[in-house]
Amino acid sequence: MVSSVGITDTIKSLSDLQTRCNLHQAEDENFFNEWLTDLPQLSPQEQAGVTRIKQRYDYHRVDGLLLEGTINLLVVSPLLELAGFLDSPYRIRSPYGINLEIEELEEIIRGFIDTLVVQEKLWIFVVESKRNSIPVAAAIPQLLAYMLTTSQPDKPVFGMVTNGDEFIFLKLTLTDTPKYDVSRTFSLFPRRHELAEVLQILKRLGQAVVV
Repeated sequence: MVSSVGITDTIKSLSDLQTRCNLHQAEDENFFNEWLTDLPQLSPQEQAGVTRIKQRYDYHRVDGLLLEGTINLLVVSPLLELAGFLDSPYRIRSPYGINLEIEELEEIIRGFIDTLVVQEKLWIFVVESKRNSIPVAAAIPQLLAYMLTTSQPDKPVFGMVTNGDEFIFLKLTLTDTPKYDVSRTFSLFPRRHELAEVLQILKRLGQAVVV
């Protein structure tokens, strides 16, 4: 297990993680198949919930990019409820928010990240979607740094990072050499959105973290 003191504050890139934590991306294509296989079917109520989230998102998104508090209210919290994470046997804590700076060419991008932890094994990062803030993919090294601090290093840890427009999922294992892998990006922005798939993956990861 990696101590959170210093590591989570100083990690800026995957290269930092590889150097300091001996972390490597998994080469086995089946390493992270939880976002691809055995996805649960959604009930009519869950499908209706997904539609409602999308409608509310579209209504507020038309006025501009969203801050992390609004994303939590409109998208993340309803998704967690639909996934069943607000009820037994799940426990959610919100340990802290994170101020993060990333150097992008000649510009320093600053943003704020809300954090949630489900069952101590599923980290959720919510990133501001305002202009010149942290891109979803750019938050992955910081998310992995927090996942590395798990108190249960013998079990896989999962993560999700979103800015409301996009979602990315991660898996990390700490046995032997720490390894991780990343899903493709799922989008909420277009009309043919992928929010139902996001909910299916959350429910699938929920099954994995209570085992």
